[in-house]
Amino acid sequence: MERSPLEMNAARAVWKMNFMDLSSMLAGSMTNPQALAFATNIGCSDAPNVAYATVYPLTALLRILSAQVLAIILFR
Repeated sequence: MERSPLEMNAARAVWKMNFMDLSSMLAGSMTNPQALAFATNIGCSDAPNVAYATVYPLTALLRILSAQVLAIILFR
């Protein structure tokens, strides 16, 4: 699922985050290392890697939990 520029601009306006952090968090939420490589190539800092590392574990955990909850609900 791709995010629209409108959603990115809304996130920039509400949370006052820069583009590198937003694109890295988006890459982490999609668990997409290619998007992380894009964000890293744009900037010359470790900010994209840090943002990706903070979001990725939460996303992985939520994927596991949502699959288990869905299995419990569907197979009752």
